Amino acid sequence: MKLTIHGAIVSPWVRRLMLTCEEKGLDYEQINVNPLGEPDPEFLKISPLGKIPVLEVDGRAMPDSLAACAYLDGIAPEPAIFPSDPWARGWMHWLCDYIGTGLFSRVEAPIFLNRFVKPNFLGQQPNQAEIEAGIALIPRYFGYLEDQLKHGKPFLLGEKVSLADLTSASVFINFGHAGVSVDKHVYPNLSAHVERMYSRPSFEAIFEREKAAFRQISPLFAD
Repeated sequence: MKLTIHGAIVSPWVRRLMLTCEEKGLDYEQINVNPLGEPDPEFLKISPLGKIPVLEVDGRAMPDSLAACAYLDGIAPEPAIFPSDPWARGWMHWLCDYIGTGLFSRVEAPIFLNRFVKPNFLGQQPNQAEIEAGIALIPRYFGYLEDQLKHGKPFLLGEKVSLADLTSASVFINFGHAGVSVDKHVYPNLSAHVERMYSRPSFEAIFEREKAAFRQISPLFAD
């Protein structure tokens, strides 16, 4: 079986899929796809919405990160990242949606776009109003995840890593690229969770790739 991930590693959703492969010990190839601008017509043949990532498996294309992660959890069930308990599985899906629709779209994206993408890749000036609007929402969205971790367990659903943890920490890498860190005095559980995830071998493998690409421009890798 040959696994190919089409997309840019700087995307949290591409990174989440790569992390899933790393967690499960699955070999894969990553082919870069520029997420900016109009999609290439050839790419639209495997991703009708023009989104990244696409997981290609022996010539078949799965054009969605969540769907692709679910597929991988099915073919390589250990270690499981989708809980077997129905409530926990449903709650994991809710957390992934909260992180994507809320934390990513409303907070991370405007900050990351203006602090990292525009100056480094588009040659544009950042929109300070958009940055400030995103920063203003940090207490709301960081606070919710902080509350989810107050149960004293190491991960969002308890004792085991799930896709919710991979999703959250993947988004926080982009916060790091944009110079935003989690204040451990305000959000001690969330800060510890992010550090715990970053120390996993799967994340260390991803960081090596990102250092090679962004060492000179990312505050995450500042000495």
